[in-house]
Amino acid sequence: MTSTASANRSTVKVGDTDVEVYSGGSGPALLYLHGARGNPGWRAYHEELARTHTVYAPSIPGFNGTARPEWVYTINDATHFMQAVVQALGLGQYILAGHSMGAWVAAEMAAMDQHQLRGLVLVDAVGIKPQEGEITEVFMVGESTRAKLRFYDTSQVANYEELTKDPTPEEAETIYYNTVMAYRLCWRPYMHNPSLPYYLNRVNTPALIVWGKQDAIVPVECGELYRQALPNAALKVIDRCGHSPQLEKPQEFHAAVGEFLAGLK
Repeated sequence: MTSTASANRSTVKVGDTDVEVYSGGSGPALLYLHGARGNPGWRAYHEELARTHTVYAPSIPGFNGTARPEWVYTINDATHFMQAVVQALGLGQYILAGHSMGAWVAAEMAAMDQHQLRGLVLVDAVGIKPQEGEITEVFMVGESTRAKLRFYDTSQVANYEELTKDPTPEEAETIYYNTVMAYRLCWRPYMHNPSLPYYLNRVNTPALIVWGKQDAIVPVECGELYRQALPNAALKVIDRCGHSPQLEKPQEFHAAVGEFLAGLK
């Protein structure tokens, strides 16, 4: 869980909680929220986004370097907390992006308050229940199984061995607590909010939904349901790609996201 030298790690206060934030780049603000595995630090996809934007990548409460306040039990609680993070960072007009669970939190944040949002990017988001398929259960399986579910073709993933190497004792402890927190937030109802599609009907912010066509965790059907729920959204499906297109198909991912961001006014 390392960061590159071009990123800064800092903390901001939300109430009594120190929130871990990685940041880098320059230009319009972009807040990027991590998935249920936790905050991996500053990665190549953050660096690419930071070529044109000031990117902030905070740890959601209960993950990595951000402690869980006693009152944070649900995705709704985490959403309120992350709105406070936006205020603590002093963000004005900003772009909100997230992957998987982080995209669910981002969608809930947009539904809660969209007046400062310039754009919304959701990547293989949980949060909406599929009508035909199902969201795969990932908490009761081992780490090796989760890794296999995450990608369509591991040979496409740069540094795959690093991503799946045996963790140090400290990293193993972090993975354990991240999993416990993800379970707390996402278990009941499993990985979705039945009301979210109705909330999103009022979100007029320009939105891009990016999905791996062969996502084995969250079916691409959910990407279409997000597109239908958001009045001003486009869906980009990336072929031969699983749950993490920012890692498995980075060129296609950044081409789609870059085009969307360049078109925002």
